[in-house]
Amino acid sequence: MKLSCCIIENESIYVHQLTDLLLQWASGEKCHLQIDSVSSEKEFAGHDPEEYDIIFIDIILDSTDSSGNGIDIARKIRSASYTGELVFLTNFQDFVFEGYPVHALDYLLKPASYDKISHCMNQVLEKTCSQNFVYRVKDTWIQIPYREIIYFSSSNHSTNVITVQKQYQIPRPIKDVLKILPSQFSQCHRTLIVNLQYIENMTNKEILLTNQERIPIGKSYLTPLRRDFIDLIKKRRIL
Repeated sequence: MKLSCCIIENESIYVHQLTDLLLQWASGEKCHLQIDSVSSEKEFAGHDPEEYDIIFIDIILDSTDSSGNGIDIARKIRSASYTGELVFLTNFQDFVFEGYPVHALDYLLKPASYDKISHCMNQVLEKTCSQNFVYRVKDTWIQIPYREIIYFSSSNHSTNVITVQKQYQIPRPIKDVLKILPSQFSQCHRTLIVNLQYIENMTNKEILLTNQERIPIGKSYLTPLRRDFIDLIKKRRIL
């Protein structure tokens, strides 16, 4: 599993302390964690927030400024449609309610404790897993966004993952893969699981995908496939 975070903090002692706690958590979870740190809004301007799963922000970056400029940074990040997690850091409890308008995941008093950091990171990990197909090959975790997967196909005792960019092969049978997939996926054949979002149209015998590829529908899978497809359309409020 690979995650990335950024620390926006101007006091190096807290940057180092938080970095150590994050690396301790990552080691325990066998997670590859990329950590960047900046000391000001100006320095952060050179970064794309979407690169990060979570951003830790000191509420008062400048001790001479009581206006709480970390909150302003958070507002700008959210206004840029950032959907990752924001966590505020501060020496003062007075700002606890300031995090609500920007949907902060948590509010941590400095120095942060391992339990608090672990709680935040576990939520990020759970969210990431819910949005990605995650599997492990030896000591390497690989994650593929569900939105990029067109379909899965069986290959002996392995499964091929066909995405919009490339194809992967994982050492797991397709029946095991099906058990962990979200509702946007439906089995359409003994050897195939399709992402319903990539269906352009279907007949009783085959599916035309948005990439113009055609895949077969097994007779026993037709009714549940149609039901799943209609449920997806209803969720989108098209009907």
